[in-house]
Amino acid sequence: MPVVDRREFGGRFPVKENSQRLANYRYLEVQLMEMIGGWSHTTPQLAYKATFGYHVYDHALAADLLGERLEQLRSGREREEPATDGFARLCEHVWNLGSTADRLVAVYRVLEPHLVSTYVYHADATDPLADAPTVRLLRQLASMDQSHVAWGQAVLDSLTRSPGDRRRALEVQADLEARLVECGGVTGQGVESHWLTFHSARAEERPRTRTKRGKGGYRFRKRSPARSHPVVEPPFWFSGNKEDFAVYRAEDEWSLEGFRHKFHQLLYGEVETTDRMGKMIAEFPELPWEMRLELAHQMWDEARHIEIVAKACEDELGARLGYGPWPLVWWWMQNEEDPLKRITVTNSWSEANLMHTLRMWRTEAEKRGYHRIADLCDYLQADELTHVKLATNWIRRLTEDRPEYREELVHWGTEAARRIQEFYAPPGSEPPEEVHFTFVRADAGAPAQVNSHVIGE
Repeated sequence: MPVVDRREFGGRFPVKENSQRLANYRYLEVQLMEMIGGWSHTTPQLAYKATFGYHVYDHALAADLLGERLEQLRSGREREEPATDGFARLCEHVWNLGSTADRLVAVYRVLEPHLVSTYVYHADATDPLADAPTVRLLRQLASMDQSHVAWGQAVLDSLTRSPGDRRRALEVQADLEARLVECGGVTGQGVESHWLTFHSARAEERPRTRTKRGKGGYRFRKRSPARSHPVVEPPFWFSGNKEDFAVYRAEDEWSLEGFRHKFHQLLYGEVETTDRMGKMIAEFPELPWEMRLELAHQMWDEARHIEIVAKACEDELGARLGYGPWPLVWWWMQNEEDPLKRITVTNSWSEANLMHTLRMWRTEAEKRGYHRIADLCDYLQADELTHVKLATNWIRRLTEDRPEYREELVHWGTEAARRIQEFYAPPGSEPPEEVHFTFVRADAGAPAQVNSHVIGE
């Protein structure tokens, strides 16, 4: 039977224009990754934080795949540039939106739908044979972004139930769409649509030649206001008073009550780490791309952990979420200007100890016959290893030729860890345990992890 091939050679985009468009798309994917990540710690709803973690990693992977195609087209793998200053200013405007509803409108009703439409248009208009890798990639990314849009629309429907809220959302959407049209969209070529009936891309002239912008043009930095803790919805609450944490004491720490207390405190660690990964991604664009991709992966892991631990608290341990406080001794580090300081204590010390803690929890849960709890501890522990390696490898790499800087991280981290240990130490307990950082090579036989009263990260 003969093969019928209805494809034809020809498309609107030569290699140079193709590359410039992919660099424009990569710019927006990175912007979405940073914006959603940076908003997480000021978004109260735990369900939104968890989904933000998923979406941040999706956008990071999209940017990485676009970089791979750019490299194949003889362009820079990490190339990303706004098509116009106007589009960069639009992204800055979106970043500075204050309310959760406005932010969701911007991303899920304006920017991502525009990206979906642009991806499908590009896939339809480029050469289906010579540029088949781009076609395949953009259709894949359009499908992913469309799933985001569906989630965002459902959430906005629940947030805008009153006529006033719906009117506000529509006004924000109209304003952003006007700004999008004015700046020419993500490519600067106008808001191109793929759904126009009987429209032939091949019948049009090729786009006008554009000048490669590179790192030129308008750029802006994302900075979040310093806060004493992430924003969370009621009934969750924070306290710096150690007496408030007496609610977590149990006569038998390995009873279901004891595990309930442990998991409820662990839930804060998952929330805080999801938020801090997103904040790092937003605030430090100068970090190596491979490291940022790993940070996005960790944010995804921690977002899953929010869902896992919250569900375990309610379904397996009978907890009423928010029955006890969350601490204030962790988040202050996330206002530090040095990104490596932020992960020195949290990833390289606390998460290393948490691996040991989770192993102990798993062992004790198995002894009591709490097999579901034991399995969950095992899975959580497996993820923590990846997060410890992230800090270990990158701190070593970025301080390899700067031993004095590495020593500074150890000194600073030790003081920070002591502060955390003192808060968690039971009354009348021994002095805080040894502080060990995984990026420092231990002497032979020295323990890398120790028993700890700290529950976090």
